[in-house]
Order: sequence, then structure tokens, then C-alpha cells
Amino acid sequence: SDWKRIPLRPAGESGYWETTLELPQGEHRFSYIVEGDRRVADPTVAVRENDDFGGENSIIMVRL
Repeated sequence: SDWKRIPLRPAGESGYWETTLELPQGEHRFSYIVEGDRRVADPTVAVRENDDFGGENSIIMVRL
């Protein structure tokens, strides 16, 4: 998404939020934007890296 914001939707009544994206194979970095401006790494993804803004990005690997 080139770091563009992608809206999430509630995943039923679970308290989780979700979206579906088609991603090419490879590493993908992302973070969530909470309450309009706070960036947060995904707490369910163990692989992370520091970003250039003092925060963290989550890293996932897509294999086809």
C-alpha cells in the first residue's frame, strides 16, 4: 500500500479488527494507526524492526 492507510473492520464480536489484502510473495512491513495518529506494531506478530520515527514495524513473510 506504500504506507497508505487501509481501513479495518470489526471481526464479528471478537474485539479484533481485520482487512483482506492481496500481497505478493516476500517480506511486508506494517503497523497500525490507533486513535488517529499513534503507530503500533501488531502484538500478534513476533518479528519486528525499529522504524525511522522511533517506533516499530511488524514484519510478515508471504509465501505462495
